[in-house]
Amino acid sequence: MRYQDQLFQQRENALLQSARQLFQEQSWDRVTIAEVARHAGIGKGTVYKHFSSKEALYARLVLDCSRQHLGELRETANQAPPREAMRHVIRRAFEQLLADPLQAQLCLLCDRPAFQERLDAPYREQFLELEGQYMALFNQLLQGSFSELKLSPTDCQYLLWGVEACVNGVMARIASGGFAHWAEPIELDAYFQRVTDFIIAGLQGQAAALHTAPVLSE
Repeated sequence: MRYQDQLFQQRENALLQSARQLFQEQSWDRVTIAEVARHAGIGKGTVYKHFSSKEALYARLVLDCSRQHLGELRETANQAPPREAMRHVIRRAFEQLLADPLQAQLCLLCDRPAFQERLDAPYREQFLELEGQYMALFNQLLQGSFSELKLSPTDCQYLLWGVEACVNGVMARIASGGFAHWAEPIELDAYFQRVTDFIIAGLQGQAAALHTAPVLSE
């Protein structure tokens, strides 16, 4: 790699690390590009050679971390028996979010339509590609969990809507700080276990219902 390319990569990494640290210290919506540049020891104008906007910086943080998480989930799936892989992957996904509440906050931000509309096209395309990779993993998990039912792509899509809704609910709970402010705080590990049980039971019931549903005549 050329020296100029190495320097460019080093600056970009410094900006990403500084942004993450600042977001952990104060509300992400209050952090400015000027603060990120100052924290990284880089001129503000140089930031825009790497990121066209603060939204692009958010997006890059989310994409990089999400890709790492996806790799870990794939490894988790490969190490578990097919019938148990879905449960293991869901629990691992919850643990990833709990270990990094900032990622949960930024994921929820980046999922908003208004945020996506402000992104440059290449970033929107990367989010769509990443979503497709997550969908492919969970389709694989569904097919392994219910191999005898021979689920169609449409069946898998219906089932994944429910999984997504539950996972997004857990993500929002983690992003908001858990249950510490409740009169009777809930232990998060028990919460994750119950939600995982709920998802698995729902998948089992709905998969069976889709398989036995009568075909309506036109």
